[in-house]
Amino acid sequence: MGMTIDKILILGVDALEHDLVEKWNLKNLKQKEYGKTHLPLTKEDGYFYAEPSTTIMWPSFITGLPPKKHGIDTIKIYPFQPLYRLYLKISIPSTEDHLTPIATQKTLKRKILDMISKTLPGREPCRNDIKTSTIFDIPDSIHLHIPVYDNNAYPKYKKRIVDAIENKAYTPIFEMMCKREFNQRTKEVFEWLEKTWTLFMQYFFTLDGVQHAFYNNPKKIAKFYLMFDQFVKKLRKKINNKTLLLIISDHGQKRGIHTPYGFYSTNIPLGLEKPKLTDFRWKIEEILKHG
Repeated sequence: MGMTIDKILILGVDALEHDLVEKWNLKNLKQKEYGKTHLPLTKEDGYFYAEPSTTIMWPSFITGLPPKKHGIDTIKIYPFQPLYRLYLKISIPSTEDHLTPIATQKTLKRKILDMISKTLPGREPCRNDIKTSTIFDIPDSIHLHIPVYDNNAYPKYKKRIVDAIENKAYTPIFEMMCKREFNQRTKEVFEWLEKTWTLFMQYFFTLDGVQHAFYNNPKKIAKFYLMFDQFVKKLRKKINNKTLLLIISDHGQKRGIHTPYGFYSTNIPLGLEKPKLTDFRWKIEEILKHG
């Protein structure tokens, strides 16, 4: 690496798709080192179905461990977890189906299983469900809106994605709310640049919501990708050469369906080759330890 790093700024961008960054040649998102990340999706990792979930992947990133070890391997926690795991195994598409358009995936069987799932007394995973230490145990670390770890991760419009898909009249409102979240959270990043911290991570849900709601409208999706690209351009002008900027996603997304790999980029080359999502915590701690 060959240079001193004393601060690390992480942008956790949900569903940032590597292939779209390449397709649209978004140079600011690419940075000096970038590529796909391997996600902990295998049975050995404690994960057993193809489509990566936000709720499971972000804890994998912040703990540096696969789901089986960090404690969250399902998107909800029920009194009868084995039964819910069986539900997921049946209802989630196989690896071969992960690019099937979202509108064609709701078979009758899956609709029935969804109805059953909604009637069961379950809850979203929270910080207390993480069984291990995290990257935020680093002194002077700041975390904003991190899924599972923080209770304010998701904007309210997350629950309206289906409305935006099924009702065209609602899409302008949905788009406005996506822009509002983007503007609010980018503003927070710039405000925190002026404060003291060693590690700072900000999470953005925006792209996940946009790509689900507008899965058949690439121009609309491209508009939001360009917004992120310009944000990174402005951000890099405000950080010094001793600050590592890591852009990381929990998965990608095509046609409204999560893809089984993630994206990363850094402004300072780290020499990583096909990194795992679980590698970054340990790399970050090593960097800060040695400076």
